[in-house]
Amino acid sequence: MKKKLLGIIAGLVCCIGCVAAIMVMTHESEHENEHEHEHEDESAHIEQHADEAALMLTQRTDIKAVTVTSQSGSFTVNVSQDGSVQLAELSGVRQDEAREKALVDLCRGIKAVKLVEENAADMKKYGLEKPSGKARISYKGAEDVVVCVGDISPTGQQYYASVEGKKSVWLVESSVDTYFTGSAKDYVSQLMSPLPDKTAAQSARLTVTKKGSQEFVFERNGESWTMTAPINAQLDMKKASGCVNGLYGLNSQYCELVHPGDEDKKRYGTADAAVTVHLKDGEADITLYIGNEVPKKEEDATDKYYCYIKGVSEADCIYAVEKEYLPWVDMNVQGVISQVMLPAYLTELKSIVITAEGETSKYDIYNTEDSNDTIGKRTDKVTCAGKETDLTQFRKFYELLMSCPTEKIYTKEDKNDADITVVYNKSDGTADKLELVKVQDGFGARVNGKISYLVPQSWCDTLLIDIKALASGESVKTEF
Repeated sequence: MKKKLLGIIAGLVCCIGCVAAIMVMTHESEHENEHEHEHEDESAHIEQHADEAALMLTQRTDIKAVTVTSQSGSFTVNVSQDGSVQLAELSGVRQDEAREKALVDLCRGIKAVKLVEENAADMKKYGLEKPSGKARISYKGAEDVVVCVGDISPTGQQYYASVEGKKSVWLVESSVDTYFTGSAKDYVSQLMSPLPDKTAAQSARLTVTKKGSQEFVFERNGESWTMTAPINAQLDMKKASGCVNGLYGLNSQYCELVHPGDEDKKRYGTADAAVTVHLKDGEADITLYIGNEVPKKEEDATDKYYCYIKGVSEADCIYAVEKEYLPWVDMNVQGVISQVMLPAYLTELKSIVITAEGETSKYDIYNTEDSNDTIGKRTDKVTCAGKETDLTQFRKFYELLMSCPTEKIYTKEDKNDADITVVYNKSDGTADKLELVKVQDGFGARVNGKISYLVPQSWCDTLLIDIKALASGESVKTEF
C-alpha cells in the first residue's frame, strides 16, 4: 500500500514537471514568434519603401517630345519652350490640346501599381516581346526612355508594362494602355464648326437638302428665324432651335479619318450625301455633308453618322456625329413650324386690314405703354371706320385669326386673286399678308406671297360671319 502511494506521488511530480516544462517552452516559443513578427514587419516596411522607387517607370519633367507607336501607326507630340503642345501629324487640323497635354503629363511620372517580376526571363508571356503599344519619351537633358505596354492582366484591371532595355515587368493602370496604343486621329478636336459670331451680319440663311424631298430654307432677320421654303411659316423655336442653330459649335463624338481624299468621301457617303446643310451667316459659309450611318456595335448606346464639313479649313476630317446632334436627318415641316400661321401680339400691331366679299374693314389698334414694367404695352381701344369696336369682342375676333389652321401643308401654286386678304401692319413698319384663295378642298393660304397651307371652308365662313358681327356690335364666334 505504501509502495503504491509512493508511485502515485512520483507520477504527480513528473506530470507537474512536464506541464512546467511545456509552459516554459510555450512562453519561449511565443517570445521567439514575437521577434519573428517584428522582423517580418520591419522587413515589409523596408520592402515597401524600396517599392516606392521601384514602381516609378519614369519621373522626369523636362520632356521635349513623346512618340507613340502602335498598330494604329505612329505620331509625335512636340513640347515647345513655353509648354504648349502640338501633334506634327495633324498639321492644319484643329487639335485637342487638353488630350495632348494629358499624354505629356502622364509620361512625366508613370507609376506602376505593382512590380510583377524584377528580372523576367520570358517577356513573351506578358505580351512584351512585341508590345501592343509603346511611347518614346525624349528629354532635354537625358537619354530617351521607351515605355512598352503588353497584355491585359488576368483581373482585367491593369496592363503589363516594361522599360525597353530592362527585364523588369510592372502592372500599370489602363490609362497608360489607352494613351500608348492610340492613334493621331484621337487627338483631333471634337469641335467641327465655329460658334456664332455676335458681330456677324443680322441676316443669315440655312438650307437643308434631303434626297427625295423638297428643299428646306430658313432665314434669320435679326434674332428671328422663319421658314421660307417649301412654305412661308413661323417657327416653333422650342422644336426648331436645333435645326437653325445646330450648325454653330457642332461637336463630333470622334474623328474617323484625317485629310480624306475624294475616294474616302465616297466610301463614307459624304461625297453624295443623303442630307446636306448649308449655312451662310456673314463671313461664315459652311456646308455639312451627312453620309452613311456608322455601323453599330453592341456597346454603342447611340446612332451615329459619318459627316464632313466644308468651309472650316481646320476641320478637314471625316467625323462620327451622334444622331441627336443632327436634327436635319429626320426633319419635316410639321416638326418645326408654329401652330399659329402669323403669330403676333396684339400690342405689336398698328392695324389689321381685311378685304372680303368686295368690302374692306380696317381695324386701327391703339396701344400704350403701361407704367408697370411687368405688364409693358396694353391695348386700350380698337376702332373701325372711326367707330370704337367692343374690345372684348375684338379680342375674341383676334383669337379666331390666330387660330387659322396649319395642320395641312399645301404648296400647289394658284395665281388667282385672293377671295379674302388679311394684312397685319406692325408698329415697327413691317407687315404680314395672308391671302385666302378658293381651291377644290377649301382655301389655299398664301402667306407673304407663297401658297403654304390648306385652310378649311368652315374657318373662312366663321371669319366672314365675325366681320359682320363686329360691325353690328354682336358677339363673335371662335369655333369653326
